[in-house]
Amino acid sequence: MKSKKNFVKMILKFLVLILVVGYFASDIVELTYSTINQSGPDVTVTINNDGSISQEGNLFGDKLLYPGKEADGVSGVIRIQNQYNAAQISNLGVGVELKNVNQAYDQGMVYDSFINHMKLSIRKGKLPISNIFEKHIIKDRSLKDLLYIKNDASENGYMLESSEQFSISRNDFIDLQYALYMDQEAGNELQSVRADLSFLINVHGDIIDDPGNGGNGGNGGNGGNGDNGNNGDNGNNGSNDKEELVEEPVEIIPDLNGHWAHDCIETLLREGIIVGYPDGSIKPNNPITRAESAVLIAKALKIEKQDKFFSGYIDPLPGWAKGYIIAVSEKNIFVGYPMKLFRPNRNITREEMVTVLIKGFEKELTPDMKLEYTDKEDIGEWALEYVKAGTSHEILRGYPDGSFKPKQEITRAEAFTIICKLLGLHEEH
Repeated sequence: MKSKKNFVKMILKFLVLILVVGYFASDIVELTYSTINQSGPDVTVTINNDGSISQEGNLFGDKLLYPGKEADGVSGVIRIQNQYNAAQISNLGVGVELKNVNQAYDQGMVYDSFINHMKLSIRKGKLPISNIFEKHIIKDRSLKDLLYIKNDASENGYMLESSEQFSISRNDFIDLQYALYMDQEAGNELQSVRADLSFLINVHGDIIDDPGNGGNGGNGGNGGNGDNGNNGDNGNNGSNDKEELVEEPVEIIPDLNGHWAHDCIETLLREGIIVGYPDGSIKPNNPITRAESAVLIAKALKIEKQDKFFSGYIDPLPGWAKGYIIAVSEKNIFVGYPMKLFRPNRNITREEMVTVLIKGFEKELTPDMKLEYTDKEDIGEWALEYVKAGTSHEILRGYPDGSFKPKQEITRAEAFTIICKLLGLHEEH
């Protein structure tokens, strides 16, 4: 165990950033330490009723840190006060920048040591209604686990478990009690390190904020069957949970330059129909999930989300998409699978997408149309009339080899372009 006489002095000025959807605001605040005040929060971040963001209060200041336990660290309470539309929180992130690194050590090694040995815990609750916070939504996680690096798709912050995600209703608030400390394995390479930290809270609702720059730091030390009613939607096995979508300014699109769907995607971003990931990327060539498709179609059709406790499905739905999934299901655009399953993280196929689009945009069916696709026998019976209508209305087209590839997963760019076409936002696609 490290000796406690090797202290870490951290003057941490934590920057709280709210990433949301709809308005652009860039209010930031440097936060200085204070002990937990059971009568109220140390800092309050308010999503105002016009979508702007304001912050007041202090979290951090001078504090001696040394390798130890959570009780040896710094702590405080952040209140998120929501005066706007209902917001869902499902992702938290920390940005890290080190300064004043001892030249006797490799800077990369010091950085790795810092992000691996600094640990963060967060509880959720409300003050002063109750001085007892709920169980941890994050427990003893290293900053490495929560690392957010702008424009780096591999470091997108920490996705809360579905059971730990939470929402804040309009005119309501939530308090986050945090504790930051250095674990006992930290070494001398962290002596006199200066750390700039940013704490990012990804809030999904109807407002947007640019993450902006990091905060100032301080001195460190040691230390299927298809969507046909009864049968549900066909599709291949889905991927892992997708990142929550948080839109950033349109000009920050690191993976869109030169892409064939560039114009349509930028237009849909401006219209607020689609959003990007926390790192600013769009990932146009990735498949699109059923949850993402439900949100996309609902926004394109201006269908309001339905905030209900019971979704009608027995499988868990991601909080950022649940209200939209309920809304499009109530309109019979999506139906789901047998046993009341929606399978939100399953990638949607071409035949599924044309089915829900024909339903959603209420395109006329053309049952007498004769399909010429070389693989038309592969089209599910439940989707056949919708594929005919989609072909007739040129919603989806075949490939140069004459195939339709009904079971193939449709990409995000393809889905975005079809929506752009259906809305008449471009003459050429």
